[in-house]
Amino acid sequence: MKTATGLILWFLQFSGALALTAPWKVIYCRPGEEGNIPLFTHECVHIQQIERDGAILFTLKVLWYLLRYGYANSPYEVEARNISGIT
Repeated sequence: MKTATGLILWFLQFSGALALTAPWKVIYCRPGEEGNIPLFTHECVHIQQIERDGAILFTLKVLWYLLRYGYANSPYEVEARNISGIT
């Protein structure tokens, strides 16, 4: 995991998220979360999703899922929570 700075850190703070996985398969996290293994595991599931669907389709599906289901019920998030054990 890479510690977020600048605009990515601002986005994480604004959204309340602890981390995010970019379509280019880099995990960014808030300072202090670098050793958070369950969070890292959760974000690695997103990397698997990117590899499975491709970066462009993954990005489009993230946006569609957010609009259709909301963040918490997004199929990508549900899958990542189920695998990582994060509730």
